[in-house]
Amino acid sequence: TSINGNQQISKRTAPVDVLRLAPEEETAHFVNQSRMVTCSHANQEVRLKWRNPKNAVISETKGRVHIEDKGESLALIFEAIARTDQGNWTCEVDVDGTVPPPRKSFKMIVYEPISFRDTSTVQTAVEDKDATIRCEVKGHPEPSVSWYFNGQPLFFPLNGRYSKLADGMSIKKVVQNDSGEYTCKAFQISATGSSFEEKTIRLNIKHKPYLPGRKQSVKDAYGYVGGVVNLTCEATAEPPANFSWSANNKKFTPKSHIIYNGRHVSMLQIMIKTSSIFGKYKCEAKNELGGVSQEIHLKEGSKPDPPSLFQLRGVNSDTLDIDVGATKSHDIPPDPTTVIGYRFELMPTEEYLKSRSWDRASQRDFDVADGATYLLVQLIPDTKYLIRVAARNAAGLSDWTEVKEFSTHPLQPHGTSDARPTAVGHALLGLLSATAAFPAVLSITRHRFAADLTLRGRF
Repeated sequence: TSINGNQQISKRTAPVDVLRLAPEEETAHFVNQSRMVTCSHANQEVRLKWRNPKNAVISETKGRVHIEDKGESLALIFEAIARTDQGNWTCEVDVDGTVPPPRKSFKMIVYEPISFRDTSTVQTAVEDKDATIRCEVKGHPEPSVSWYFNGQPLFFPLNGRYSKLADGMSIKKVVQNDSGEYTCKAFQISATGSSFEEKTIRLNIKHKPYLPGRKQSVKDAYGYVGGVVNLTCEATAEPPANFSWSANNKKFTPKSHIIYNGRHVSMLQIMIKTSSIFGKYKCEAKNELGGVSQEIHLKEGSKPDPPSLFQLRGVNSDTLDIDVGATKSHDIPPDPTTVIGYRFELMPTEEYLKSRSWDRASQRDFDVADGATYLLVQLIPDTKYLIRVAARNAAGLSDWTEVKEFSTHPLQPHGTSDARPTAVGHALLGLLSATAAFPAVLSITRHRFAADLTLRGRF
C-alpha cells in the first residue's frame, strides 16, 4: 500500500520454532559408554532429523549410533561411544527450502581412559645390543609418561643411554645389570579430573653363559676309591644353558652316568670304583648366544677319619649342643685331607624303631671352626633322638661315628644343662650301622649356629 505517495513494505513475523534437547547439559563421556539424547519440537507434527559432527544426516535405525522415533521426540542413541564421536551433534527440523531450518546442537566430549596396548609384562633384549622396551600408552587427553627402574626414577639426558620413544623407551648397548623391573607410569589430566595407571615390565637380558663370580675355568676336586663324588658345574645364561659332560673326548649321557641338571647348574655323580676314575672331566654350557667350559681335575684324596670326640655339652627343650672336638687347620694352601666340616644325621628314636632305617633322617651340615660346638636346633621337646656324625674333607665323608641317644627337655623355660646322654640298649645299637654310603647332597656350612636346611650339592 501507499501512504502519501510513499510505499510501505509490511513485514510478517514467523512464529519461532522451539527445539528442546534432553538432556541439555554438556557432559563428558568415556569410550564405550552409552548415551541417549532426545530432540522434540513444540509441534509434534513437525518432522526432525539428526546430523553428526561431519554434517551427515543419521538415517540408521540400528547399530552403534542410530535414531529411534519415540513419537513425541526423535532420539539419538549411542550404544558404545567412540573417540570419533567427539564434536557437535545437531537436531534440526526436516523441511525443504532455502531458508535454514531451526536447529539445536549439543557438544559431545569423549575421554579415553589410560590403556597399555601391546605391552607385554615380560620382554627380552640381547646383551651388547640396543634394546627397546615397549609400553604403548593410549588415552585422551594424551597421558604423560614417566619411567622407573627397580623403583627408582629414570632420567633421559641428551646423548644418554636412555631415550624416550612414542611407544616406550630405548637403552643403548644393554648389559646384564640392565635386567630388572621397568615401570611405565601414565598420568592423565582432564577438565573433569585426573587419573593414573602404571605397568611393570620385566626385562630379561639374553646373554651367553658365564661362570659365576670369580670361578676359574679349571678347578680341582677330590675323591677316594670306594667313595662317591659329585662334580658340579655352574653357568649363568639367558636362555639357560644346556650342559654336557665328557672325559677323554668321550661324552657322557644320562644312560651311562648319573647327571642332575638344574636351571643354571649341572652335577655329575661318579662312583669311584677304581683309581682309573681319577683324571680330567670337562663340562660345557651352551646356549644360542655362545658357550663356556670348565675343566675339573678329579684327584685322589683320602677318606677322613670319623670324629674321635662325640659328646653332649648342653640341652634345652628344642636344642642339643654337641662337641665333636672341632679343630680348624690354618694350612695355606689347605691340605685336601684336612677336615673342613661335619655332617650330623638325627631322627627321633621312635621313628627309627618303626623303619629300622636312616633314610628319613634329618641332615645338618656345618663348617669346621676352632673349638666350636654345634647346635642342632628346632627339635621336638621331650623327645629322644638318635644321632651320628661324620667328618668331611675335600674328598668326601668319613664313616659314621657310633650312634648315641640324647633327649630334649620337656617344654619349660629355656636353660642349658649338663645332662648326660642316655645309653641306648645293646639290642637297638645292634640294629644300627656304624657306616653308610653317604648320599649326594650339597653341604651348606655353618659353624656354631645350625641352619635347619634341606641341602643339595657337592663335596
